[in-house]
Amino acid sequence: MAKSQSSKPLKRWLTASSDCREKRFVQIGNTLLFDKKFTSLSVGARYLYILAANEAAGSRDFQFPALKMKALGIKERTARKYIKELVDAGFVELVRSGRNTRTPNDYRFSFHWLGTP
Repeated sequence: MAKSQSSKPLKRWLTASSDCREKRFVQIGNTLLFDKKFTSLSVGARYLYILAANEAAGSRDFQFPALKMKALGIKERTARKYIKELVDAGFVELVRSGRNTRTPNDYRFSFHWLGTP
């Protein structure tokens, strides 16, 4: 039996959808949002982390193609800078580079920023 979607709509101020229903949304805990290491990231890197969480759709692994970033209004060079910041801070890790194959990189959310594996 397939999972039924929640019939509970989002609050009106949390959506641009006229019926207040979303196919996908991001859920992030306060302990992450207000953690000193997370708040020390640039605003752009934090925003990209949230977009990556949306892109991952609940999975730990994700890709963030350049065309997707462009559609979101993020320039490729800027996105690379923010991804590097997230990798350097231990929030994201590069799993596989798509540079030689001209495919999107594979990333994974990391727990290194917590100081534990």
